[in-house]
Order: sequence, then structure tokens, then C-alpha cells
Amino acid sequence: MSRTDWIKHALVFVAAVVLVWFSGVLPILMLKPAPYASSTPMEIIASMGAPTFDGIVRGWPIYIAIAIVQALTFQYLRKFTTPLFLAGVFALGSLLAWRYWTQVI
Repeated sequence: MSRTDWIKHALVFVAAVVLVWFSGVLPILMLKPAPYASSTPMEIIASMGAPTFDGIVRGWPIYIAIAIVQALTFQYLRKFTTPLFLAGVFALGSLLAWRYWTQVI
């Protein structure tokens, strides 16, 4: 792989991690549980606080899974790899987040 490919893979990986975070926040923005009932989406995101380094490192199994799926996607698909990969990550993250939020509420 060329240097450009490595940079592309790194950027797509970072985008996938951000999508996992956003798909986890999505149920809060849509359902607005008790403490967030009258807040706007930007107020909800602002009240969550900034992620810490320790919090980011705790998600290491998710990062390994994303890296494996990314490698397989880029290996076996030849067209539209980035959009398909990111759409799949977002869809799976959203499904898991909705599943766990419906059990909490």
C-alpha cells in the first residue's frame, strides 16, 4: 500500500470512531429522556462534556473490530468502499444503541 492509502485508511478509521460515538448519542437526541427533555440537540451534546483520554482508550475492543471490518471491506470491495463501510458502521452502531436505550427507558 502506498502512503496515500495509509492516510486514507487512517482518516476513514477516525471517521468510523466518530460515527460510533454519534450513533450512541443519537437515541438521546431523539428520545430526550428526563434530564434532557426541554433541551436542544446542541445543548444535550454540550452537557455531555468532552471525552477524556481514559474514556477513549476504554473502547479498545470496538477499535479492533472496526479495524478488522475496515480491512475486510477495503480488501474485498472494489467500488464505493468508504461510503459502504461508514454506512455499515453507523447502521450497526445505531441498531445497538437503540436496542440498549429501549431497555433502559
